[in-house]
Amino acid sequence: MIPNFGIARVFANIDRFQGGKAEVAAVQERVLAFFPAAEIRTPESPSFTKAVAWLWGCIASPYALHLEDDWLAHADIGEGDVLPYFNGPVRQVSILTVEKNWKSRYPFHCAWERRRFLGVEFGRRLYPDRPLFTTSPSFVEREFARTCSRLMDPSLDPEKQLYDNRNVALSSYTSSFQNRIIGGRNPYWIEDIGRADRDRRGTRKVIAGGQSHWIGNEAADRTEQ
Repeated sequence: MIPNFGIARVFANIDRFQGGKAEVAAVQERVLAFFPAAEIRTPESPSFTKAVAWLWGCIASPYALHLEDDWLAHADIGEGDVLPYFNGPVRQVSILTVEKNWKSRYPFHCAWERRRFLGVEFGRRLYPDRPLFTTSPSFVEREFARTCSRLMDPSLDPEKQLYDNRNVALSSYTSSFQNRIIGGRNPYWIEDIGRADRDRRGTRKVIAGGQSHWIGNEAADRTEQ
């Protein structure tokens, strides 16, 4: 995907997460090997939200690719697959993954719930007036991203607060826009490899108090209870 786009600038946030100074230095060396002019932030303390807010606040080009380190691409993705969808209220174009569990033909990501009758599921009810946005691999429009950056609350998960109304100002802002989903199935265009790594390490991601935590499975069970 990356070679198929005209890249103006690269920004990278490298947190001390499951590693220390040596691991940060190794990742920084790897980033600079591909992008010698990259601007890199290496904070003393890890914060997912502060990382996203800084990155989105740096965007100067009309559109930017938001990418984290635990994804693989399985398809060629180019400008023609992405940029034409930025029209009307679309401010994000995100790539379909198995984890999104998006089975609807409706092309915009929004809130939904399962339809059930006597315990039997028979489809889904969509809520187009409640758009969902993501920190999964996606393309974001500059002014949308920069405004979200300014409105983000560092004490809340960056993705959830885009739409869950814990951050009223941010959710109110994003509710006027749409996130267009692109990509195919069998295979999906991209794959999340972070979940397999968490399983290998015996950790789970849980949301508590509106913030993400990566903790051991035993502690995760107690937190969810």
